[in-house]
Amino acid sequence: MRKKSLCTGRDCALTAPRQCFTSRVLQMSITMNFYIVLALVSLNFRGVELLSAVTINKVTLQIDPSSPVQSGRNVTLTCALDISIAEPSQSHPHQYTFYKEDQIVYTKNDTSDRLQYRITAARVFHSASYSCEVRAEGKRRESNPATLSVTGLQQPVLTLNRNTIREGEEVAVRCAAPEELGSLIFNFYKNLSKGPVRKLTRAVNFAETTFNFEPEERTASFYCTFSVTTVPDAGASPPSAVRNVTISEILNNPIMDVKPAQNVTEGDTFEIICRADDSTSTANQQIIYLRKKKDILTHKTGRVNYTSTAHSHDSGDYECISDLHNVQRSTIKTLRVAELFSKPVLLAEHHEINEGGRLNVTCYSRYSTPQNLSTAPGLKYALLKDGTLKTAASVQSGYVNEKASAAEGGLYSCNVTVKGITKSSEQVLIKVYVLVTRPTLSVIGSSEVIAGKSARLKCHSEKGSPPITYVLLRGNQTVSILAVKQEVAVFNVTMSNTGSTQEYRCEAQNRGASSAKLSNAVRITVIVPVSGPTLVPAKGVVSEGENLTLICALADATLPITFQFFRDEEEHPLHSTTTNSTRAIFTKLVGTEHNAGYSCKASNKAGTSRKSNRVSVTVTMSTWKRTLIILFCIVIILGVVVFCIVRYKLKQAKNESSMEMAGSARTDAVRNVFESELSNANTGADQHGDVIAVREINGTEVGSVDVGCGEDSSDPDIEYTEVMHGEPDASRAPVMKGTDTMYSELQKSENSII
Repeated sequence: MRKKSLCTGRDCALTAPRQCFTSRVLQMSITMNFYIVLALVSLNFRGVELLSAVTINKVTLQIDPSSPVQSGRNVTLTCALDISIAEPSQSHPHQYTFYKEDQIVYTKNDTSDRLQYRITAARVFHSASYSCEVRAEGKRRESNPATLSVTGLQQPVLTLNRNTIREGEEVAVRCAAPEELGSLIFNFYKNLSKGPVRKLTRAVNFAETTFNFEPEERTASFYCTFSVTTVPDAGASPPSAVRNVTISEILNNPIMDVKPAQNVTEGDTFEIICRADDSTSTANQQIIYLRKKKDILTHKTGRVNYTSTAHSHDSGDYECISDLHNVQRSTIKTLRVAELFSKPVLLAEHHEINEGGRLNVTCYSRYSTPQNLSTAPGLKYALLKDGTLKTAASVQSGYVNEKASAAEGGLYSCNVTVKGITKSSEQVLIKVYVLVTRPTLSVIGSSEVIAGKSARLKCHSEKGSPPITYVLLRGNQTVSILAVKQEVAVFNVTMSNTGSTQEYRCEAQNRGASSAKLSNAVRITVIVPVSGPTLVPAKGVVSEGENLTLICALADATLPITFQFFRDEEEHPLHSTTTNSTRAIFTKLVGTEHNAGYSCKASNKAGTSRKSNRVSVTVTMSTWKRTLIILFCIVIILGVVVFCIVRYKLKQAKNESSMEMAGSARTDAVRNVFESELSNANTGADQHGDVIAVREINGTEVGSVDVGCGEDSSDPDIEYTEVMHGEPDASRAPVMKGTDTMYSELQKSENSII
């Protein structure tokens, strides 16, 4: 198998032209990519080499001339660079930047090792801390700050738009510092004042303002200063030249005349004339005002007239004012008005009277002119009540009512009129009291009140001027006092725990003790609620068929009382009764089923019930039943005894019959052997009820005799005797097989022989 190779030259053109073209393009692309990568790597290494070959050693800033610098001089700031470069022939421009405080003021790219920044005609505005910065090949360095201090502010220039003006006109003032820079504060002074009368801050080097003048001003002078906002330590500039203004007068004081004179009497007619001065050319243009204090009485162009009847309150200063273009002149004159009569005074005989009492008021004037007031023509008195005419105007100076009603009370005043002049007195309050009527006492709600609760009692008088004082009495004792502004008083009284009927009255008064009235009597029943009842049984133990008596008693409560008796926790009572006593008795014939616990409950009108303690009652068996049981037991015991005796007799008879049937031979043998012992034994048996038993004699069972009834045969007085016998008779058959030993139970006695 041949290796596949790229075709070249003619072979490629002859064999496979499309394949050859593709291969050649691929070769060219690979070659170009190789050279591009090589160039980039070369540039990268070159850049690293250049960056690492530059070092900024030091940057310094120098100011020439050194501070302080007089205002107007040129200043040069030189930024010097100390730098180390590996290939000086391939050095690039450096970036220089100059800073004033933190603000850039100048920047430039330069290849030299120093750069200058020039300030032409330096001003105070240029005073600051400066520094410079140099950037080279990606590295930067900043110099130490250097301070430039420029001293000396120029003298400002003050100008006026006019040097001569008329009254009412204004002047424009301009202050300029054409050579200064920055934000400036301008201070304007007038007439050599200690402080500036106006202060303006501007971002330009000039400021303008206007001034008005007082009416009395005829000349004025102005000057100004300035300071730099950013350099307050530089202080203020020298003052500008003083400029003067002349103000020409355009008005004269108005002419004022009072007729008939400045001193008049009440009731006289007076006239005030006020006009412009005819000597001025502007007389017909002036506006004339007549003013008293702050009130403008009249106004008109050129001339005013004011006419009025004189009253005491018309006395005072009157001012005549002439006005033109906001310029004013004034003339003041005083009018004095003498009193024809003084302000009247109303006198009351009594300020507080009872209904039906005497009302007497008098009106008079304390002072008057030397002329007798009573003879003055047209003199009239008028009495007013609550601002309404009470009596028609007449020569009478008083008012009397012998029986004043409640409607007569109110605010009284009087008017006095002479020659068309009316004066009023101060108001006087007169009270006409309506005496209280006999009050009525009633209970709000029920007249039965539970002890400890409150009862509400209402005391009411149909008539009576407020305030009315109500006193609640229980018997002769004061319970409560209320002062009210109406005819009704409501008392809340807490009832005591004493169950009784209490009587209450109330007393009403509004003009002292003499006006006191006593009400009807009201009775309130105090209901004492039941306390804890006590249940006591007549006997704690009751026999069946007897009466159970329970007593339920209370210490204190309002009658009647309802008592209920309960057994244990039964809902329905055994007995219920209502009685007018604090105790109740319950009696019931009981049986054994009534053996239980009992309690009682008590209640009355108070609406609450109380339960007593629980008592246990034991019901025992009746006497006849107990007697019957005892007799029954005795009968049973006697029956048992009789049974034992009968049984004993029967057994004894049975034993005797059995022994007779056993045969006389054997009985005789036994009798012969034990004749004497048997005799003793029988005697002892009769006396002691012992048993003699013969088990076997010569191989024959004799039998046994039971003497006694149910006694234990193991009596310690019984002795067992072994009897030996000879050979049995071969001719006789043995009765039974068994032992050859015979045991005999014998009663020991003093004469017993073994």
